[in-house]
Amino acid sequence: MDNSLRTIDDIKFQVKQLIQENSHREVTPATKNKSSGIYMLYIDHFTSERIVPIYVGQAKDIQRRHKQHFTEILALNRLSSDEYNKYFFLNSSSFYEGKFKACKIFKYMLENDCSLQNLHMVVLEEVEHEYLDAKEQEYFKRLLPSFFGFNQLNSLLKLLSFRFSDEQMNNTDIGSYLKILLDDIRGVNSYYNYGFTQFNFEHSMPTDISFLLREQEQMDCDIDLKFKEVRSSLMKLCEQYKPDYREVQRLNEKKNRLYEVYKNAKEECNRALDLLTEVISGKFEDLQIYDEDAINDFICSIKYKNNPDYKVQFRKYLKSKKCKLDFYQIFNEQIKEVNTKIKLKDYKQGPYNEVLDLSIEKEDKLRSERYKMIFPTCQFDSFSLKDIANDFSIQTNDDQNFFNTSHIQLYISNNAINRSFEYRKDPFIIRFDYCYIDIDGNKIEKKYYIDNETNRECQSGIFYIEKDYYNMFAIKKEKFKISSIINHEIDNSFISVLAEYKHGINDYTIKNKQLIKLSTVLEEIQKLVDDETRFSIKVSESYKCLENCMINEGIKEDAWIEKLLTKKLPKVKKKRRVNKKLLREVNVDNKVSREESYKQKVLKRSDNAVNVVNYVSSREKVKAQCNNCGYEWKIRSDHLLTRPYCPLCRKK
Repeated sequence: MDNSLRTIDDIKFQVKQLIQENSHREVTPATKNKSSGIYMLYIDHFTSERIVPIYVGQAKDIQRRHKQHFTEILALNRLSSDEYNKYFFLNSSSFYEGKFKACKIFKYMLENDCSLQNLHMVVLEEVEHEYLDAKEQEYFKRLLPSFFGFNQLNSLLKLLSFRFSDEQMNNTDIGSYLKILLDDIRGVNSYYNYGFTQFNFEHSMPTDISFLLREQEQMDCDIDLKFKEVRSSLMKLCEQYKPDYREVQRLNEKKNRLYEVYKNAKEECNRALDLLTEVISGKFEDLQIYDEDAINDFICSIKYKNNPDYKVQFRKYLKSKKCKLDFYQIFNEQIKEVNTKIKLKDYKQGPYNEVLDLSIEKEDKLRSERYKMIFPTCQFDSFSLKDIANDFSIQTNDDQNFFNTSHIQLYISNNAINRSFEYRKDPFIIRFDYCYIDIDGNKIEKKYYIDNETNRECQSGIFYIEKDYYNMFAIKKEKFKISSIINHEIDNSFISVLAEYKHGINDYTIKNKQLIKLSTVLEEIQKLVDDETRFSIKVSESYKCLENCMINEGIKEDAWIEKLLTKKLPKVKKKRRVNKKLLREVNVDNKVSREESYKQKVLKRSDNAVNVVNYVSSREKVKAQCNNCGYEWKIRSDHLLTRPYCPLCRKK
């Protein structure tokens, strides 16, 4: 890290400059940026004097990473403060351990009265895979997101990369880690009161780096000097910012010392048990009654005297083999020696357990205090970040191909894919938009929120939860996996987070909206259209999912619906793309011939009633004159071909 102290205003200035320079590379759910590179997640709300609301990261697929980041925030937005509180403080460690970036962003947005519309992501630089790490480090040094923003300390990320590697750390790795750790120590010293630096330091920075000595038995001279420098700096930092650092260190030292004593006694006990097991096994083999379960019962009857079942089982086995030997008498001396070792082990374990319990209690308390640093200070309800107000307008071209056409956009609550048969997941159409263009080019546009089970539940208020938090059978609990409690049961029939990511509609959007029956909307459309009407239909999920929606609405058997689902409605033909290069090569003579051809075409279509005074191009306005009344008007040339009549004469 640069030794010169950076101000928050300097960082904000650079961030805003980067946003402006890269605004054309903003990533949204609608983009398809599959490139590899460095990106910046930011909240467009730079009013804090302590935090620069940014997160800098790298990705091999930027679009996929955008989806990951945004769906995490969409998931948290569904939780109430009381429910969210459970995930942090009900157990000894937070449910979101390892995923605190989203929690930091969520806290900032809530406390600064932001909405989902304030959350953005831009590509800073497209970079090949092999250069991502180096380029990311450049932006870390430039913007210091670990100290002013939402990033984690660089030293933790470096250490994790080693931990997940199959190879042991060598001198080069240790030297690299020590350099980054020293930079972070200096950064914490300089920016302790900014961003989430205090949390990152207390939660992620090691208080002791002696584990590096175990990683590499023999350090070279330079690495050893660097190790001592970093250890000294780390100790000073901890003493400065952790009032109970010395107390915790003494407790840990005592715990480690007692553990070594207990571990030695335990190893002695295990050796004595192994020796007894070996002797008993030899006796069993001599008697030709060898059985591993019986031997295990004998050993357990000595280890766990309070449980007589083992001795009963062992003697039952001997009786089944008609063996009348008293093994407890035969091996009395060995058993006495084992019992002595067990007593010593138990005696040494007592003091260790006491200190261990104190250490765990202390750590749990400190951890809970740390969690408060990334937990919102304000009470909040579900959907406090509101929604993303997407542009739902239907895009149509003012072209002759689009007359007598109906353009429909359907937004569905979820994809209907249920990975568990235990829970219900029914999709519904939550919004139905259409635009009808009649034969004269007049538009009728309508937007409806549909009256169905899902939308009614959204309006009445759905109680959302982290599903895996309550799932005792989930081995690896997945974060941000949202489910809901409806009628006291887990129910997945709501607007899913992934569906919201696609279209931006959530429960907040639907709140207080008038709901209209789907059958009413369909009847309205069918009254407008005729057999010649062509359709353009966009669905936020698959057609199979749309079919499920119609079944849930009870209207699948309708003939028009059947055509809709089977894609047998007449389609709007897309306009052919014009080769601009070829157009530029067209000469003036060809243009003159087109002008004359156009005039003849208008005369023919109007039965010689309309004359073209001047013609520019096929998409620009022409001046037309009525041969009957002499009225002149301007109209786009392509529109005149579809409406080759005088506006005044037509009204008479």
